[in-house]
Amino acid sequence: MARPRARKPSPRPAAKPARRVPDVPLAAPVAWTVWSVLALLVLARAVTAFEPSMWAWSLNLQRFLEPLAAWGPWAVMALALVPAVARRLAPVWSAMGDAIARHPALVGWGAFAVAMLLVRLFPDRVRFTGDFLLRQGTVEVAERPSQLFPQALPLDVLLHYHVPRVLTNALAIDANMAARLLGMLEAGGLAALAIAFARTLGLSGGVAVATAAIVFFGGYLGMFTGFSKAFAEMCVLVAAVGVFGMRVIREGRGLLPLGLALAIGVTLHRSALGLVPAVAYAWVMWLRAHGRDGAWRKAPVLGALAVPVIGLSVMLPRIIAVVRRWDAAHFDPRGAELSGNVVSAAFAGARPVDLVNLVFMLSPLALLLAVWAVLGRHRAAGVGREATLLLLLAAPFLAVMPFLHPAQGLFRDWDDFAATGVAISLMVAWTVAQALRESPRHALAVTLTLSAMMPAVQWLVHNSDVDRGFERVRAFVLEPPERAPRERGTTWDFLGIRNFRLERWEAAAESFGHAASTSPSPRILQEWALAETMRKQYALAQRIYYRFLAKSPENPLGWLGLAQVSIYLADLPEARRAAHRLLELEPGNSQALEVLARAEQMEAGAPPPSRDARP
Repeated sequence: MARPRARKPSPRPAAKPARRVPDVPLAAPVAWTVWSVLALLVLARAVTAFEPSMWAWSLNLQRFLEPLAAWGPWAVMALALVPAVARRLAPVWSAMGDAIARHPALVGWGAFAVAMLLVRLFPDRVRFTGDFLLRQGTVEVAERPSQLFPQALPLDVLLHYHVPRVLTNALAIDANMAARLLGMLEAGGLAALAIAFARTLGLSGGVAVATAAIVFFGGYLGMFTGFSKAFAEMCVLVAAVGVFGMRVIREGRGLLPLGLALAIGVTLHRSALGLVPAVAYAWVMWLRAHGRDGAWRKAPVLGALAVPVIGLSVMLPRIIAVVRRWDAAHFDPRGAELSGNVVSAAFAGARPVDLVNLVFMLSPLALLLAVWAVLGRHRAAGVGREATLLLLLAAPFLAVMPFLHPAQGLFRDWDDFAATGVAISLMVAWTVAQALRESPRHALAVTLTLSAMMPAVQWLVHNSDVDRGFERVRAFVLEPPERAPRERGTTWDFLGIRNFRLERWEAAAESFGHAASTSPSPRILQEWALAETMRKQYALAQRIYYRFLAKSPENPLGWLGLAQVSIYLADLPEARRAAHRLLELEPGNSQALEVLARAEQMEAGAPPPSRDARP
C-alpha cells in the first residue's frame, strides 16, 4: 500500500505593509504660518542673547550657555528652516514616523530608554528651582516631612521621602541620586506617552515624530533631573489623561488607565483636581457613543469608574482641608508685595511678561496654537470633541495661572506650572497633527521637531552648569525689570546658600549681603557673618554679629561666632563678654571655655590665631 504523500505546508501570507498615507500638498496659509512662527522664535532667541535684560528670560537662555551649547542648537534650528535642508532630512523623519505606526511598542520602549539617558546625562547642579534644596535636605537629614511639608499628600511623601530614604540606605547613594533615579523613570514614562499620543491620533510619517517631540520636549524636563516634588509626577499624569482621554473618545477604550491617572493624581497633589473636567468629559463621550443597551453596567466599565470615584471620595476631604489652610496665601497678592484687588494684582508690574515667559519656557512652540485659527474649520469628524477634551484638560491650570503668587516668584517657582506646560504642549501637538495630517511627510515636520527639541535640551544643559546657572540667577536680580524686595531677597539668599556650600566664600558673602538688605532675618545675618569669617573679614563679621544678636539676643550661635571673631581681632574684652554670655545660655559650653582659655594665653603674650588659619 502506497504511503500517502505528506502535504507541503502552505506558505504564510505575507504581512500587509502599513498603509501609506498619500501626501497631499500642505495649504499655503498653513505652511506659511507654521514656518513664520518658527522663524520668529529662532530670530527672537538670537536677538535676546545680546540684550542685557531679563524681560525675555524664556528666550535669552543662550546668554547663559557655553558658546557651543548656545549656538550649536540654535544653528540646527536655523538650518532646519531652510526648505532644502528640511527636505533632505524628511525621508528619515518619515521612516521614524512609520516605525511609530507599525511598531509602537518597540518605539515606545526605545523612547523610554533614550529619555532616561537624556535626563541622566544632565543632572540639575544649579538647584534653583522651587524648594529643591529644602526637599533634598529633608531626605539628607531625615527630617519628618509632616513638619516641613504638612500639606503634602500621601503619595508625595512616599515617593519623595520614604522611597529616597530606602534607596539611600540600600544602594549607598545620596538623596540627589535617589531623586534622579525616580526622575529617569518618569521621563521615560513621559516619552512613552508622547509616542502613544501620536499613535492614538493615528499618525504616521514625519508628523508622528513631530507630534511626539512637541509633547515630550518642554522646559518641564527639568522636573526629572533631581527635583524631588510631586509636580514631576503631575507632568506625567497630565500627559496620561491626554493620551487615554483621546483614546476613549477615538476608540472607546482606555477608561481604566484614565481613571487610574486621576486616582493616582488626587493621592499625589491637590492640583490633580484640575484633571477632573477632562476625565468627566471623556466619560460622557464614552457613554454617548458606547453606553447604550446597558453596556455601562458591565464589570470592567464599573470597575474603571469605581477607581477615580473611590480615589476622590477618600482624598477630597483631605484636599479641601489643605486648600483652605495653605493655599489662601498663594492667591493673596499681599504675600507677593502687590497691592490692589485680586484681578489687578494678577497682572501688576512684570507679571504679564513673566506669565508669557513661563509659557514659552515650558512649551517652546506654544505660539503655534495660532495655526488652528488659520485652519479655520474642523477638518474631520470628531475633531471638535478632541479639541474640547484638550481644552478642558488645560483650562483649569490656565485659569489659575494668573492668580497664583508663588512664594519665591514666577521665575524661580516655575515648577508650580510644569503640568500646565504639558497641557499646553498636548494642545500644540494636536494642532500640528491636524495641520499636517494630510501631509504627513512634509518637510515642516523636521523643522517642528528640532524647534521643540533644541530649546528643551538647552534648558537641561544650562541647569547642569553651576557657573552659568548662577550667572543667570544674578542677572535676574540685577537687570531690568526691577523685582520686588521679597523676590530679590529670596534669590540672593539662594545664591548665598549654594555658594557657601560650594565654599565660594566671596560670592556667598556678597550674596548674603544683598539678601540682608531686603530680608535681614537672623538666619541670613548669621550665614553672612559665617561667610565673612571664612574669607577672613573678621571686623565685618563682628559688625554683622552685632546686628544678628540685636535681633536674636538669646541665640548661642551668635554669641559663639562673636567670641571667635573677636579672638581673631585680638579684641579680648569683647571675646570674654561674648563667651561669658554663651556660658549663661549654655553652662559648661566647651567652645566658650576654649575662647576664655585662648584669651588668657593671649594676655600672657601668646600671639592671636593666624589670619591665614581656617576658623
